[in-house]
Formats: sequence, C-alpha cells, structure tokens
Amino acid sequence: MPFFSVIIPSYNRAHLIAATIRSVVSQTFTDWEILLIDDGSTDSTKEVVESFADSRIKYFYQQNAERSAARNNGISKATGQFICFLDSDDIWLPNHLQTMYDAIQQNNLKPALYFTVVRWCFDDGKKQDVFFDSPENENQIEYVIQNQIGPSTQCLHREILMKYQFNTALRVNEDVELNTRIMNEYPLVQIREVTVEMLIHEENTKALFKEYITPQMKAMEVIFSNPDLKGKISNAFKKKIQHSFDSQYIMVWEKLGDKSKLNRAILTYLWRYPLDRKNDARVVTLLYNLPVRNLISRSVQFIKSLVGKK
Repeated sequence: MPFFSVIIPSYNRAHLIAATIRSVVSQTFTDWEILLIDDGSTDSTKEVVESFADSRIKYFYQQNAERSAARNNGISKATGQFICFLDSDDIWLPNHLQTMYDAIQQNNLKPALYFTVVRWCFDDGKKQDVFFDSPENENQIEYVIQNQIGPSTQCLHREILMKYQFNTALRVNEDVELNTRIMNEYPLVQIREVTVEMLIHEENTKALFKEYITPQMKAMEVIFSNPDLKGKISNAFKKKIQHSFDSQYIMVWEKLGDKSKLNRAILTYLWRYPLDRKNDARVVTLLYNLPVRNLISRSVQFIKSLVGKK
C-alpha cells in the first residue's frame, strides 16, 4: 500500500483540477495514491482526470453531497498509512509530501495532525505566506479554531480518520469542527515550511463575498456543545469568538446592502459591547439607516441654508 493517500474532492472544477493533479504528480516523493472524489460534477471533470495516464490516480463519482461527504468517501477508500487532503483549486509545491514524510519520520510515525504553511496567491500576482504561532504550550483545541488550519496543508495517520470523520451537516468550517475532536485525543505537529499555494480566485470562498457568518456560527455551536470538549475551551475564548462574529455580521450586511439586518446587527453589538470605542461610528451608521434619516438630512440642509443667509 502507498505511504500517502491524497483525497481530492471536486465539483465542477474541470478548468482547475488538472493543475491540482499535476502538482501531486510532480512531487519529489512518489509513494502516493490520489482518490479524486467527483461530487456530482456536470462538466468534463471525469475526462480531465482520466487524461492522466497514471495508475496511482483513481476516479470515483458520487451524487452531489457536498465536500464533507466527498472527503469521507475518500477516507473509506484510502489505503495509505497517512492521509492528506487537497482541495481541487489548491496547488502543492513539489516538496510537500517529502516535507510531510520527513516530519513524520522525525516523530517516529506518531499518529498526529501534521500541517505545513500555506501561501495565498491573488489574481493581481501578490502572494502572502500565512504563518501561525507555534502551538506549543497552547490549548490545541482553541488553536485549531483560532487559526483554521486548511485541509490542503494537513496530513493525518489513517488511525485518526478511521475514528473521526467530517460532519456532513456542516458546509462551512467542517474541517475546523473535525480538528477540534481530533485535538481532544491526538497531538498537533507544526511544520514551518511553505508547501501549499491557495489560489484566491473569483470562485474561491475566500473571494466570493456572501453571508458566511451564520454557517460558521453553526459550526461553533456544534463545537461548543460537544460534551467531549466540555471544560476544554475557556469561556473567555468563547466570548472572543462571539465578539468576532458580532463584528463581522455588521461588515457582511453593510457589504450586502441589507439595511434591515445591518440595523439589527448594530443594535445587537451596541447592547453586547456598549463600551467599544468604535461604537460612535456604528451609531452614526444606525441613525443614517433609520427611517428618520431623511428628516435629519433635511434638518441639516435647513440649518446650512440659515447659516448661509447670515
């Protein structure tokens, strides 16, 4: 059996998947298999995958069930000793698997969650390496929530993924929720080397602006209500996460132009954090959005006209 199983879930990414697959084929470490899980694509994904004449690449089709189900499907078919995930629009640098292998050997094949560093690549050519602080002496559960380690940077012993798999009820932060359960039992091993490039394009969820806070909050609710994690996440950390969500809600509804929901988000924030030093600006936004804003605007114009006559 191969040392690494590489699980790639994909949905209608025929125009991107070839580059992702090539990044695995180009690895300096060659003892791997790819399990490409096609999550109900209606484009030419199958033809693109089958154009690679490599017996290590295995294609599987499933009815559309989202990426958590696709990854779980891949886990069930994996034969490797260690399992890696690679999103269908991400790229591994040629040293990724060798870097993972070296770290795993240095840790005597210890079952753990190993992760490297990701580089964000933007359409304008800019790049940003995303380094996290060391997890040593940190609360590992809080660490994976705070830093949201991407699946494409991860590698796990198959023993772990035979026990813990993705929650198919979640469509956002499903990887974070899984990692919290894993961290409750297994260690976290950071490899401070850039080996993954994430392409920030218009189809990428990081670039596609939408209401993404609610599904994130659902994932946090699942995490915080997990009885196995009771007492292992501090109340201060939970409040910090809630504060971040409340702040982001204001930004989301302002960007989407939903004034009704924006007003509710601001009122909620003012009630929960009355002493926040940025509340003056939020109050101004709230007043501007209220129905009385026309009266206020007219009053201001009237006062200006009176001043101008003097």
